Amino acid sequence: MAIVCFTPLFLFFVGWFLYLSVFQTYKGENMLAFAEEERWKAVSTLKAERGEIFDRFGQPIAINIPSYRVVAVLKLGGERVENKTLMPEAFPEAAKQLATVLPMTEGDILKRLEQNKDRGQIEFGVPGRDLTVEQKEEIETFKIPGITFVEEPKRYYPNKVFASSVVGYAQKIDQNGRIELVGELGIEKSLNDVLSESYGLYRFEKDLAGRQLVSSDEQLKVDPEDGADVQLTIDHRIQQLLDTKMEELYKEYKPKNATAIIMDPKTGEIIALSDRPSFDPNTREISSYSNFSVSSRFEPGSTMKIFTLAAAINEGVYNPNELYKSGSYKYGKTVFNDYNITGWGTIPMVEGVWHSSNVAFSILANERLGLSRYEDYFKAFKFDQRTGVDLPGEVNSQFDFESPLNVLITAWGQSTAVTPMQILQATSAIATDGTMKQPHVIKKVVNRETGETIRTTNPKIVGQPITAEAAKQTREALDGVVNSDVGTGQLYALDNYRVIGKTGTAQIAENGKYLSGQYIHSFVGMAPEDDPELVMYIAVDRPNSDSSTTGPRIMAPLFKDVMDVALRYRSVEPDKQAKTIDASTKTTESFVGQGRDEAVKAAKAAAFTPVSLGSGETVIAQSPVEGQPYVVGERLLLKTDESFTMPVLKGWSLRDVKRLATLYQLNLEIDGTGFVTSQSIGKGKPVKTGATLKVKLQSPSN
Repeated sequence: MAIVCFTPLFLFFVGWFLYLSVFQTYKGENMLAFAEEERWKAVSTLKAERGEIFDRFGQPIAINIPSYRVVAVLKLGGERVENKTLMPEAFPEAAKQLATVLPMTEGDILKRLEQNKDRGQIEFGVPGRDLTVEQKEEIETFKIPGITFVEEPKRYYPNKVFASSVVGYAQKIDQNGRIELVGELGIEKSLNDVLSESYGLYRFEKDLAGRQLVSSDEQLKVDPEDGADVQLTIDHRIQQLLDTKMEELYKEYKPKNATAIIMDPKTGEIIALSDRPSFDPNTREISSYSNFSVSSRFEPGSTMKIFTLAAAINEGVYNPNELYKSGSYKYGKTVFNDYNITGWGTIPMVEGVWHSSNVAFSILANERLGLSRYEDYFKAFKFDQRTGVDLPGEVNSQFDFESPLNVLITAWGQSTAVTPMQILQATSAIATDGTMKQPHVIKKVVNRETGETIRTTNPKIVGQPITAEAAKQTREALDGVVNSDVGTGQLYALDNYRVIGKTGTAQIAENGKYLSGQYIHSFVGMAPEDDPELVMYIAVDRPNSDSSTTGPRIMAPLFKDVMDVALRYRSVEPDKQAKTIDASTKTTESFVGQGRDEAVKAAKAAAFTPVSLGSGETVIAQSPVEGQPYVVGERLLLKTDESFTMPVLKGWSLRDVKRLATLYQLNLEIDGTGFVTSQSIGKGKPVKTGATLKVKLQSPSN
């Protein structure tokens, strides 16, 4: 069978050979003359360099440096030549000297030389490559005959782990014997065509020794062309600080993933971006790689409520003083709860925003806006499409609005998965005049020889979902999230700048159900409130934190350190902040000495949620005590006896449980954070002073 297949091919080549022998032409060209002409010509490659990458101020991020490959020439023209080739008797001394520089043992070098002594030249594998100038010069001091070097390009990242998920890396590729740098990840990959150099060509006539003929006019020269330089929007000062703080967070809490992005909301420029896990592009010890900021989508949690609020304000259906009953909301047969299951009583809508009340946002989406109109705003904020940020690997959101229930749940952050970059782009509308700016990291592309700007990325408005006035009112409504006594983002407050924002705690769905006790914590914040200069988004995926640590405690230190310094770098004048907003705070009066029923009635009148403990007729102690501040709907524990029957603690905050333990000197054992989900002493069981109470708590989805 094989003979049958190859016979026609064999006959073709025989025929072609005979044709050239007889006619000596091909396509009108005399092949013998052509061969003779080519014998006297030579081609030389003219080198060029890959473009380099800089930050917005021209600080180098990715540059080219020379590297060297050491070669041992053992024969020239098949012969050993004294003082020009490495002679076998010099192998031991050469091995001894080379071993002082190369990461190889003297024995391994000697073995490699002896095993290849009959070859013309040899190299030393990976240990003999990527040598620095200093290593090359050190070897040259030995003056070993036959030891020479080949220069190769090398990419160097002077800042090491620095915006690595943005920059990526380039590595050496052997292109038919010529070593070139090729982008493999990040900007290095997506702009590889822009950064790549074009090697030149020099063709000339030569003599027998291969030297160029001086009188030759048969020259052909194609000039080499360096790759273009790329300037990013990254500020190396802020990026360096962000990377440092991210590494500290990553080491302490060991999340599966984490991202922090800082953007100028007026231009869409990404000022800093740091993902974890990360890597040093010089060593490329990458266990797993993904750009979490654009390649991962997840249910955002309550950061999504910002856009529901903005939509309601834009439509004129949000009244901050409207009272509503917090705690639970029924939609069809489904009941949603606030993370504090019992709620905070009847409170103004604006306090619902500060508390991150699911009930408040269900009312806004379903009863004020209407789900169809909410869906329109979801699309107006571009959550249904990629941002188009100039980073590789961006994915789109994932949502299913076939079910009205999904639309409603999306309004407070569940059911729909979006990317951090989509959140950031939408937030730019809130932070400015209602217009959204497309995020970008490439500032411009420059011809490195002439300095001419080839391409500039100008700010691009991709939509205006709300008016400038609605954006301003949204910022005002968010103020209490950070700056009130009841807000979920109090830990993010800065002393010298007014921060506003929204916290988020998202459940993680896998295989059709939510993982128990595992969350993605996030925060989107901006400052200063009246004219935000910067927006920062942080997300931490499943941190390995202990039971006393919440999302804000993990992320707030990073946010505050970086935002404060970044605003100063941007020359934003510090302004000492006034005391936080009074969120309907009242002062507790004394109920001690009052009859039990009388005290309960008075407590309700004072907007407390009273809890009577014990069978006594008179109140003998209370918590909070007289003079302490409280907010509407807060529990007031009224002690009437030294023993009591255990109430249902489900939905109680840790603070309420601690108050109960203090009143009765209970030995309290706590498992988890947030609000009580189970208790060791059942409802109605008698409890005496000094008993042990175990409670399990769970962090809310806020």
